Amino acid sequence: TQPPPGLPLLGFRPPPGLPHPPAAASTGNQASAEWRIQKVFSRLRMSAGFALVSPPLRLGDFSDVRLQFSPGEGWATSSRNPKSKVMKSRSDFNVKKEYGIVSLKLGDAVHGKTEKFYVFVGTTQQGPFECNLAEQTVHQFHLNVDWRTHLEAGGLRLRLQMVQG
Repeated sequence: TQPPPGLPLLGFRPPPGLPHPPAAASTGNQASAEWRIQKVFSRLRMSAGFALVSPPLRLGDFSDVRLQFSPGEGWATSSRNPKSKVMKSRSDFNVKKEYGIVSLKLGDAVHGKTEKFYVFVGTTQQGPFECNLAEQTVHQFHLNVDWRTHLEAGGLRLRLQMVQG
């Protein structure tokens, strides 16, 4: 028989050759949120280069967290973008050269908090970035690495981690 949901199964032992589940796999208060964007180039083509939005995530005490990924000028002018010829030919296309932006949007009401975050593109860490959550609910983190060089099987892994302490 199975124990009630949320209670551990006493005496659980995995079959031979399989490792024990890690202790950190609990669904407790996690201080990071990860978003894997599968088939990122296809999704960007479908969105016409507009920001991709994550499903709702949990980040520490914050629920209903969303990450937004904007691909930046590098992708906008690349051959992978079907509108790249239009973008290159526009005379008013004077966007700051960047590798993209990851935005954090908090759905929870936050009062007077300042938090620091690291942003990970694949395994590459950027930051920490300091955000005054009382001033605004959307915060942007400009990437200083080319996200296209951090793809894993055609997908992009983005992670936001709260700095402890």
